[in-house]
Amino acid sequence: MTRRPLLKWNFHEPDVLPAWVAEMDFGLAPAVARVLHEAVDSADTGYPYPALERAVAEAATGFWRRRFGVDIDPDRVFPAPDVIDAGKRAIQHLTEPGSPVVLHPPVYFPFYGMVERAGREVVEVPSPRDADGVYRIDLDGLDRAFAAGAGSVVLCNPWNPVGRSLTAEEVAGVVEVAARHGARVIADEIHAAILYDGRTHTMAASIDPDTVVTITSASKAYNTPGLKCAQVVLTNDRDVEVWSSYFTPDKVGVGTFGLIASAAAYDEGEPWLEEVMARLQRNRDTLVSFVAGRLPRVRMSAPEATFLAWLDFTAYGWEDPAAVLLERARVALSSGLPFGPGGEGHARFNFATTEDVLAEILERMAAAL
Repeated sequence: MTRRPLLKWNFHEPDVLPAWVAEMDFGLAPAVARVLHEAVDSADTGYPYPALERAVAEAATGFWRRRFGVDIDPDRVFPAPDVIDAGKRAIQHLTEPGSPVVLHPPVYFPFYGMVERAGREVVEVPSPRDADGVYRIDLDGLDRAFAAGAGSVVLCNPWNPVGRSLTAEEVAGVVEVAARHGARVIADEIHAAILYDGRTHTMAASIDPDTVVTITSASKAYNTPGLKCAQVVLTNDRDVEVWSSYFTPDKVGVGTFGLIASAAAYDEGEPWLEEVMARLQRNRDTLVSFVAGRLPRVRMSAPEATFLAWLDFTAYGWEDPAAVLLERARVALSSGLPFGPGGEGHARFNFATTEDVLAEILERMAAAL
């Protein structure tokens, strides 16, 4: 099988098939590839400039209007290198100084380092599973954390690694608990365009714009994480004042190519995205059917969003099933352990690959189990 020029394909030994880091094997949207070639041909390789930032803000707000039905002023959209850097800055400058930050594990593990680099303490509110194995945010636990002094929660929706797309009622529940305590919600919505079965995404800021800070990017839907361009959406007037006074262009750190690619992705990339979503839907359905039929001791809920599945191997008694599968099957999944409490005995599976690679990974897993 041809190895791709991606981290996921160039980290392990050559015989290992990758299903770990959140990159897709589907290349670039033609519009994105075109503008990057044009930028190189015209030597547009200097520092970012205001017209590029404005182009991204206008393209992004148009995309969110079409996809999510929300109207956001482009003047409220600010650039950042990535969502982790954006989240760190939001914690440092837009939350109560020194206040702890709530995470809802199992959750995207770089959040832990993000909070630490912001100089804050992490408060974990583990997320329970209901009778159907579906993860839910513990609103009572969140309420207790805020009552004890936490000043913000990082809400991951769509939810990496468990593949949930929270309902409007679930999002409102989180926002309302935070608002009741005067706390902030930092909403990571980077996977918002990757939804299945006709679901729609609820932007947390649409529920309470003063409570929520939104961090997002085109990088997951359009496969451009290496270009370092994210968006911070500030729907609170005071946040805009604080951010604008501190993050002058020399302090932003976003790349010129990232801005160029993001504007094209948001503005022209949807036909390609629809094709990718059809492939992801088929892959997700293949994975769900295979696990049910060939890996009956493995538990999973069908992902509602993202191209990531959260596999429960606890029936095997392994603390780190990804390590076992790497050795036995020569497939690389993401270990569940870094995702916090509840990650033991679990692994994250990236199914954003070609049908032949997905089939081979699954067959290797079945043979090893």
